[in-house]
Amino acid sequence: MHSFSPFDLFGLVAVCWVFVKVLGPVAASVAKRIEGRPQQNVADDPAVYQMQRDVEELQERVDFLERTLAAPPPPRELPERRTPV
Repeated sequence: MHSFSPFDLFGLVAVCWVFVKVLGPVAASVAKRIEGRPQQNVADDPAVYQMQRDVEELQERVDFLERTLAAPPPPRELPERRTPV
């Protein structure tokens, strides 16, 4: 038979703590839904609109950088000047 060491106990406590931290909010939201409590509407929050604008601005910047990186590099030297003959 296997005897428990302090490391085994620490591991068990760590796993239980992770389950509580991860599954606790999920269980709370399921309980609210079962009870029929109204859920908070996050879409009406002004911070959500601000975050959406920030994300759109970041997307525009990423698009600009992608176009800049995809463009052919400029010539290293200027072409020689041609004079009409």
